[in-house]
Parts: sequence; C-alpha cells; structure tokens
Amino acid sequence: MATSLSVEQQQALAKSPGEPLEVVDEASQTRYILLREDQFARVRALLAGDDFDVRDTYAAQTSALSAAGWDDPDLDIYNNYDAHGK
Repeated sequence: MATSLSVEQQQALAKSPGEPLEVVDEASQTRYILLREDQFARVRALLAGDDFDVRDTYAAQTSALSAAGWDDPDLDIYNNYDAHGK
C-alpha cells in the first residue's frame, strides 16, 4: 500500500534530493527514514537477515578505506602498534 507524501515531506525531500529523510510519527514518537526505492533496493538484502555474510562487504570496505587514504604507506606503523611500546 502506497501512501502519498505530505507537502511538508515533499519540500523536505526537495531540499536534499537523493538524501534519506527522517520523519517522526507525532502520535507514537516513532522515527522513520524515507528512502528512494532504488536506495532501499540496495540495502534490502542487509535487512533480510539470513542471507547476509559480512565477507560479501569486504571488497566495498577495502575500496572505501583505500579512497579515504588508509592504504597510505605512512600509516603502516599503526599495523604494529603494540610492538612500539606501551
């Protein structure tokens, strides 16, 4: 069952296109996150539970960490943190 967005929700989504929108049910104070359907499809497998294997995320984790500079050779010293004294 699809429910239409309020004008306020439409305006909030328009302010940050493509970004998730946090909404609150005032009656229950329950928080929800509105996602575009294509974004939800990407995370749906993670929410399903049984078929999730963290090893399936290793390639994405490595790529993200590399892009963030974690593969910088200057950081190799931290791989042996305990060996450098306590």
